[in-house]
Amino acid sequence: MTLNTRLKKYLGQQFLIWIGGAFIFTTFISLIFDMSEVAQTNSNKEAFHFFNIALISLMRLPNLMNEILPFIFLFGTIGFFAKMRNSNELIIARASGISVWQFLAPGLLATLLIGCFFMMLWQPISSYLYMQSEQFKESKFYEKSNQLSISKNGLWLRENTKDGFYILHAESVSETDPIQIGNPVIMQFDSQNQLVSRITAKSGILGFQNWHLKYATLQNAVLETSEKENIYIPTKFKTDQIVDNFQAPTSISFWDLNDFIDVSETSGLPVNKYEMYFHLLMARPLLMVAMVLIAATFGLKHARSGGHISGVVFSIIFGFLLFIFAEFMKTLGELAMLSPPLAAWTPGVIASLIGITLLLHREDG
Repeated sequence: MTLNTRLKKYLGQQFLIWIGGAFIFTTFISLIFDMSEVAQTNSNKEAFHFFNIALISLMRLPNLMNEILPFIFLFGTIGFFAKMRNSNELIIARASGISVWQFLAPGLLATLLIGCFFMMLWQPISSYLYMQSEQFKESKFYEKSNQLSISKNGLWLRENTKDGFYILHAESVSETDPIQIGNPVIMQFDSQNQLVSRITAKSGILGFQNWHLKYATLQNAVLETSEKENIYIPTKFKTDQIVDNFQAPTSISFWDLNDFIDVSETSGLPVNKYEMYFHLLMARPLLMVAMVLIAATFGLKHARSGGHISGVVFSIIFGFLLFIFAEFMKTLGELAMLSPPLAAWTPGVIASLIGITLLLHREDG
């Protein structure tokens, strides 16, 4: 094994140690804060006790860590450079002719690999656990009477009534106000889960506290049919619930997002926030690389000039500015003011180019 190879292996190990330390520390702090938030919002519920709060927070934690991963790499890289500087290893490596790119190569490669791992393996697991945490929280702390979901066959909706419940299926849903549904079918059940009636219609509109079905056919429990020009079915659903309150993007696996987007588009539902989340996941490894480059830019600069504290401060400030810019672009993408790919990839690309430019300037003078 050559000296250069051993050095890269050592640098990669040290980088991973600091990233791992930052991950463990951030995980602990995030768990404490999340448990406090869950406890505060549910302290007046009958099922409130430590076990339920801890279990909900533990299931939510992987999703939370997935979201703050770029900051973990920012803080971990800052610690890595601080250790290299304090032990004079950074100065020795630079004095021996090691370029900044040779010094950073192991860390950048590890960042890309870890970013891909989180995108393809961690995120599917975290999305499943997040969905389970929401279901567990609702079962323990809330009574959820209405259920709304979307499948490859269109919109499915279940709503409880004073006499039982009904299930509505529609082949398509508009995102306009009022909500319009195509070819709806409503099956009404009594409190004993017995089918009471079946209604099919050509179209329907979500009115004020009712579904207005047009040109409908009503079939009762004894299979007698009748034609109705208009039928009104009471509902508590509102327009924003139909359009906005489907599955949260974070509760959908990376591998299922494309299919979910296709199904939603076929049903006429807006998909901007899902497309935005998909491209954010794709762009996250690059954003993590950008955070490493930001920390390296200020770490290398102040290793020479002696301004150690200011280097850390500038790294953190620049990292938070990048985060604010990324959130701003995310909002523009979700509102369809920018295309989701452009909104998701721009922050990482710009920050990476800035970091590379500053490092090239510092390396080559």
